[in-house]
Amino acid sequence: MNYNNKLRNSPLYILTADLSFFYRVNKELNKLRIPFKILNLNKIIPRHPSIILTTSKEEDLIEQRDNNPVVLAYSENDDFDNYIIKILATVKIGFKKSYSELLFSVDPGKKTGLMIFLDGYYLYSYCCFKPSELIRKIMKYIECFQIENQNDMKITFKLGNGVLAITMNLVNQIYSIYSGRKNLKIFIIDEFKSSKVKVNQKNKPRRVSKDELSALILALRDGVEINQNEYITLIKQSYKNRSNNSGNEDLKKGEVSHAKPTVGEIALKVIDGDLTVENASDELKAQNLLK
Repeated sequence: MNYNNKLRNSPLYILTADLSFFYRVNKELNKLRIPFKILNLNKIIPRHPSIILTTSKEEDLIEQRDNNPVVLAYSENDDFDNYIIKILATVKIGFKKSYSELLFSVDPGKKTGLMIFLDGYYLYSYCCFKPSELIRKIMKYIECFQIENQNDMKITFKLGNGVLAITMNLVNQIYSIYSGRKNLKIFIIDEFKSSKVKVNQKNKPRRVSKDELSALILALRDGVEINQNEYITLIKQSYKNRSNNSGNEDLKKGEVSHAKPTVGEIALKVIDGDLTVENASDELKAQNLLK
């Protein structure tokens, strides 16, 4: 069992006498389908590895042991949305003072699927109905994990090429907002059959939409890296070279006949946190299941 799985199975507790904090955290954890338990202030802190949510004023009440719990303390001056995102990261990836890479995989369209990966692991996903909503979510996650006054964190985008105008506009906005930023990479990904893969989400506490699943498949694929100077030419070329010609007929037949269930199973492992996006991509390539 890797560290990610071990942490994901560790219990999450709320320890606080602050009712306002409790109700806000309780609401968000239920929305995210993250299970938790409540600790009374006079109750002994569990000796096993755990994550404890509390306020900065109550943090000193938590007794430190050999198996120190991960304590996420909220201060009134903190951004509450960022606090919730950091809880999500601690539960799904593991607590770190700083993370190394954010990957945003986007399936553009009338409804845009957004998949977010942190240090290779699936963090969360959304179905966005407006471009402005998509950009706000991307900016929020970068703001949350970006260490103040540093640009060391790698930011990677994988954008589907299905709708040229939408992809162009999205790239333009990214370069406008993050112009000159170090460690920023954008890849244009062929959307061929990305919406055809089926994933069995039966009994899952939170099911991801088909648009989000399409974004996941794009995250598993390689693409064409673009740059700020030549991105218009490179995107147009990628659009022209989409996999819709007879040269890809064998690939189409292979995917239709046997690839979908296997791709779906591997995709589910990514969603469950059992595989990083890189490991899943390598496994699919080894089996010739994805282009």
